[in-house]
Formats: sequence, C-alpha cells, structure tokens
Amino acid sequence: MKIASFLSILICAAHIILPSHVGAEVIDRILATVNGEIITQSELTRYKTMLFFGSPEKPMGKDVDRQLLESLIERKLILQEAKKLEIEVKEKEIDAALSDILKRNNLTLAQLEAELNKQGLTLAAYRSLLHDEIMQSHVIGRQVHSKITITDKDVQDYYNQSMRQQEKKGPRVRIQQILLLIPKDATAKKITEIERTASSLRDRILAGEDFGALAAKYSQGAGAQQGGDLGYFYRGELMPELETAVFSLEPGQVSPVIKTELGFHIIKVIDRDASESDNASLQDRSREIRGILYGIEFEKRVRDYLEGLKAKAYIEIN
Repeated sequence: MKIASFLSILICAAHIILPSHVGAEVIDRILATVNGEIITQSELTRYKTMLFFGSPEKPMGKDVDRQLLESLIERKLILQEAKKLEIEVKEKEIDAALSDILKRNNLTLAQLEAELNKQGLTLAAYRSLLHDEIMQSHVIGRQVHSKITITDKDVQDYYNQSMRQQEKKGPRVRIQQILLLIPKDATAKKITEIERTASSLRDRILAGEDFGALAAKYSQGAGAQQGGDLGYFYRGELMPELETAVFSLEPGQVSPVIKTELGFHIIKVIDRDASESDNASLQDRSREIRGILYGIEFEKRVRDYLEGLKAKAYIEIN
C-alpha cells in the first residue's frame, strides 16, 4: 500500500480525531535531521498512529516507516518555511478547528481530553498538532493555492477530451422536489397522514406559497436545503412514476402528489431543455471540471513546491 504524501495528509488532517494507543516503552532515537531540527522514533510512532487511526488496515514494515519518515520531513520543511514567511496561527483558528472536529465526531471536549489522557497525551499537545496543521495549510495556501488559475479554455479542453463523448442527448428537465418519506414500519394510518400532509403542501403551493421555501422546511429528500432543486434529468434517470409526470409538465407547473416506494413526492418543473448542443452540458459540468482541474494542478504544484524545498535543505537520514 502506498503511504499518503504530504498532500493527502494535509487534506485529511482535519479528520484525525485522536491518536490510538502508543506503547509505553518507546526507544527515542534520532531518525533524521532537517536543517538542524531532528525527527525522532517516538515522533514517527505518534504520526503513524494518527494517520491510520480508525483504519481497519494498518500497514507495517520498513517500507511503510520509510515513506512516513519522508512525509514527516516534508512536514518539517513546511513548518520551517512558515517561520521564514512569518505566518502566525491565532488561537481562535485552533478553537474553531477543535470545535469542528468535536461536532463532526459527536464528542464533547471532556470526552476528547479523557481519551487523550488514556494515551498519555494532553489536550495542549493535541492543540499543538492542530496548530501545525493549520500553519501548513496557510503556507500551502500562500505558496501554491493563490498561484493556480483555471481558465475557460482549460475547462473547454478538458470537456472536449474527457467528457463530451459520454454526454447524453435529448430533452431534459430541471426540477424541484418535496419528498415526504414513508418510514419502513409505518402503519396504514401513518401513511395516510403523510399523504394528507403532502396534499396540504401542494395546495399551499398552488395558492401561491414559494415552492423552494416549503421544500427547505418540509422536504426529507435530496436538495432540500437548496429549495428542493435537483438539477437537470434526462429520460431514464428518474423513477418511472416521476418521469411520466415530469416530462408532461411545462416550466412552472406542479405535479400531483406522486407515491413511490420512497414516499410522497411533489415535483415542480423549473426548466425544459430540448437542445441537442453540447453547450448546455458543458455549462452543467463547468464547476465539476474546474474542481477536477484544480485538484490535478494543486497536487502537481504541491509536489513541485516540496521538491524545491528539499533541494535547498540540508537533510540527513540516519
């Protein structure tokens, strides 16, 4: 298994919850020196446990350790560069990162601290880790991200080379949806209540209430927070019950309440497009393509940037 480069480690760093158990007995020997700063065996051990925390596959062996050491060297170089650039990390940035980690992992600060203590670590040490990760992000943002530009021509070229042949043709519709789900264990009475609620919502829409606002409030389906906007669909991409109704509606029209195996749907057609040209497809995919091209360019430039730092550094591996 190929170990993640600094790039992938940087991207996933915010998802590291806490280190798993580190053995009590660690032989702390010097593994490498980077411009006078050392990397120790214990540092590598901690790094490995954090990187593979929660993973069912925990690679072992000398090749793994060698690649992890290479990542630590890159990490050290970037932190050194941050000092030269006089980049600072504010306490509120660390607080925000910590709060986000706790929220996403459904943890309290006390629970996190207790788990850290079990591993012989402290909250202060964990905050120091977050500090370094944020520092690295700032360096990469300044030295790499700010220098990447994706042009319209880049998007067009990528679309022509990689996507055009895969695009579907024919009429398509853009729709909004309100979906009220039917629970698996719902009784007949409950199903009737849900259907009545759907009918009531449709009546409110026909009376002039905003479809998007009602979708954001009541819909339990995809796109609810975007006002139920699901984008464009070609024939064959929707459930049969929905497709029959959707392709018979004109823009602005609202479907009857439609029952499927998922629940009760109310559909509004926002737009119909019968164009056979590639332009609409390119417009739809533009944001996606820019993301793809940015990712490719970002990884290349990060690698080039790191190689440049290494070329100027004094690195000794023991």
